[in-house]
Amino acid sequence: MRKRVSLGLASLVLLIAGYAIGNRKPTVVHANAAPTQGVVPRSYGRLVAGIADQIGTGLVFEDAEGVIRFVSVNGMKEGELARYDKTPTHGGIPKSYGHLVTAVVNPEGTALVFEDGAGTIRFVTLTGVKESELTRN
Repeated sequence: MRKRVSLGLASLVLLIAGYAIGNRKPTVVHANAAPTQGVVPRSYGRLVAGIADQIGTGLVFEDAEGVIRFVSVNGMKEGELARYDKTPTHGGIPKSYGHLVTAVVNPEGTALVFEDGAGTIRFVTLTGVKESELTRN
């Protein structure tokens, strides 16, 4: 008797769950009719990363001299970080940090990840402050 009641209840629960799941209408999302198109100069260098933050999606470029540029998806330059050799510049990043590997966004802001020729990896804020460093062996 207990088995029959348990089997009946389990069947009823499965029937109700199947009806609830199967009764939903599919949602279709359509892309914007006119995609955004912009132009990025080749002089901005190589594309390093695509990031998404509070203001939208952006692209990060690094040119041959190490200048880092932030560009919105419509091609508008949002910002630029200079690199320096010996004399520090306000908000600049030393060239000795190596090449830019990627950019990441977290709740505190955007950070840049660099790797030099010796394999040292540095995490740097957009203001040029080194947050941490890893060495590879």
